[in-house]
Amino acid sequence: MKCTSFCIVAGASAFMLAGAVRAESATAYGNTPATPGPVRALGIATEQVKPKPAARPALFAPAAAAHSRRMTAEQREERRFLKEAAASSRFEAEAARMALGKSNDPGVRSFAATLINHHASAGNELLHMLHGRGMAAPMLPNDQRKVLNRLAKLHGSKFDREFLKEVALKNQEEDVQAYEKASLVTREPRLKGWVDRTLPTLRYHLATAERIAPADVKLARGVAGSPRSANQFVSRASVATRSMGAAPTAGGMQFGGAAQLGVSR
Repeated sequence: MKCTSFCIVAGASAFMLAGAVRAESATAYGNTPATPGPVRALGIATEQVKPKPAARPALFAPAAAAHSRRMTAEQREERRFLKEAAASSRFEAEAARMALGKSNDPGVRSFAATLINHHASAGNELLHMLHGRGMAAPMLPNDQRKVLNRLAKLHGSKFDREFLKEVALKNQEEDVQAYEKASLVTREPRLKGWVDRTLPTLRYHLATAERIAPADVKLARGVAGSPRSANQFVSRASVATRSMGAAPTAGGMQFGGAAQLGVSR
């Protein structure tokens, strides 16, 4: 009887010891997650090892300097102007391409072709000035997106009226005002030179839009009659507009951009 009891106790002890050894081996080789706290069966205390936090990458010196440098009020105004000018350029170019596909009006198509040629020429330098300041080309603001969405749903004369009102008159007028202000306040030589070279062309575009827009569209935009006739800007814009594909002639206005794109008047 005593021998039997002894054998049972010895077998149970051996079974428990073998289980503890297997648990320890599994933990050591990563087969099971380690158990924090003491292992009572073996009387060994283990500690949970906490991973060290990853080291934060150090900023390069130029990047750190850029973050720490504060811009002047003039620099902030330059960046604001460039952002708005780039968005306006993209908006007008997209609307003009839409006009070539939707409109049957020769005046609208010629004006749209002129805008496309202008923005293709002036837009490259504009992008260079954005990139030189570490700026990406901006997204279109909501109001311009809405105009493009409306234009996409219109056809024929309805499209022409909306295009002339929102793009040819309103946006061109806002462009002229923005560039005139930038010409007065900008001191950075390259930017000011670009603004001064572009401004006569924008004035010429606005005068052209006022000439070709129907009377009721001009009244809706608050353009009374045509006090700002196209001839008012011919002398100032003749050189710039020839390079942009929209040169005035003695008998009126001739759109070189329309001919370049194969648009017949």
